[in-house]
Amino acid sequence: MIYLFTFYLVYYPIAEYFIHLILHKTNNWIHKKHHIKYHSKTFSIEKTPLLLISIFTYLQYYHSAICLLIYWTVHTLIHIKPHWIPKLYKHHHLHHIHNNCNYSVSFIWPDILFRTIRYS
Repeated sequence: MIYLFTFYLVYYPIAEYFIHLILHKTNNWIHKKHHIKYHSKTFSIEKTPLLLISIFTYLQYYHSAICLLIYWTVHTLIHIKPHWIPKLYKHHHLHHIHNNCNYSVSFIWPDILFRTIRYS
C-alpha cells in the first residue's frame, strides 16, 4: 500500500513534470500543436496518451497505463470542464500563456519543488 501511495503521489507527478518539461525543451511538434490549438481556441482531445495507454495495457505495464489515464483525464477536464478543477485550470492556463512555467498538469507541487511555479 505504501508503494502505491508513493508511486502515484510522488513518482508519477515528478515523472509527469519532467516529461512535460522535456517536450518543451526539445520543441516536440505534437506538443507544440497542442499549444497552437489552445491559443486558437480549437482544442481537440489528445490521442497520443490514449494510444500509449492501449500499448502499456497490452504490455501489462498497468501502473504506467494508469498514470497516463490520470494525466489524460485531468488534462482533458482542464480544457473542456475547467470549472470542475479550477486550481489546476488556472495553473495550466498560465502555462499556456507563459510557456516556461507550470509544467505539472495533475499536481501543482512539482512546480513548487522545482521552482517553476507561476501564480499569475
